[in-house]
Amino acid sequence: MLFLAIGDATGDAGADPDGDPDALPPREARVLWPPGERPRGPAVPAVPPALARELAEAEACVRVGAYAMALVNVRRLLEGVCADHGIGERPLYRALRVLRGRGLVEGRLAAWAEELREVGNEAAHISGRPVEREDAEDAIVLAEALLDHLYLVNRRYAAFRARRGPLAVRGAPIRETPAMKLLRKCRVPFTAHQHKHDPGRAKSRRRLAAELGVPVPRVLKAVIANVDGRPVAAVAPAVLDIDLPALARAAGGRAIRLAAPAEVSRLGWATASEVVSPLALPYLPSVVDEAVGGLPSVYVSSGRHGLELELDPADLIRVTGATTGPITVR
Repeated sequence: MLFLAIGDATGDAGADPDGDPDALPPREARVLWPPGERPRGPAVPAVPPALARELAEAEACVRVGAYAMALVNVRRLLEGVCADHGIGERPLYRALRVLRGRGLVEGRLAAWAEELREVGNEAAHISGRPVEREDAEDAIVLAEALLDHLYLVNRRYAAFRARRGPLAVRGAPIRETPAMKLLRKCRVPFTAHQHKHDPGRAKSRRRLAAELGVPVPRVLKAVIANVDGRPVAAVAPAVLDIDLPALARAAGGRAIRLAAPAEVSRLGWATASEVVSPLALPYLPSVVDEAVGGLPSVYVSSGRHGLELELDPADLIRVTGATTGPITVR
């Protein structure tokens, strides 16, 4: 809807304003409402610039009538969303399935994402079916909703849960671990992920990553070392080996060796049943491998079998008071 203020007629001052509009001389018009161009796109600062750019290009395509290209841009946006969450599966429908399996999208929103993928595929090929303006506009609205959900709603909910305390999965409460309590008290957003645990069979961190559907480098391990006679926690991607001399230098020491199981067990509840959570060792000096800082999110043990915590790596470093450095062998 548009409201205009029409100026006085120019030219013949005696023109009949009630006559045929086509016979009237041209007059200036000023837009009263809406006040200026309305901003489009999600107003979410956390949306990565590359994704915001794809959305802006899709909107520009609609404005010039390139509806098929708008749908292609939306499909590219979906690929970017998956890549930003560390999902590299191909083709795209598999990546969207992982996105859904990790609980990042669900229900109707997940179905919308799949339909956006399909219309993007159709637009990229000559199918004989015309691409309508309404299709392109609807795709943009759904893409905006998807970005809002992933980059605003999910993070706000995680912050809300961090304030609320004990979590519940499928109606069953999750008993908090000390690591979870520490995060909640520090107002750090996190997500708890449950997984099956077989007491009779140890599960590697690599296998855990596959079960959770996340890239292996984002699943971290905590290794206890003895540096100059004092315990130090080293935190790194589970797929990398700890470079002990490098860890000693990062910790400000010289002599270093891995701590024996008995030494680890004496650290207390944080290492019960061989489950070491870097969040449960705030009294130990910690060193986080420099590769961790560039990850979108990381998974660490909660201090209890069958429960992982996902959080921002910057929050992990801040809460543990860790230093960072190159402490792994690649």
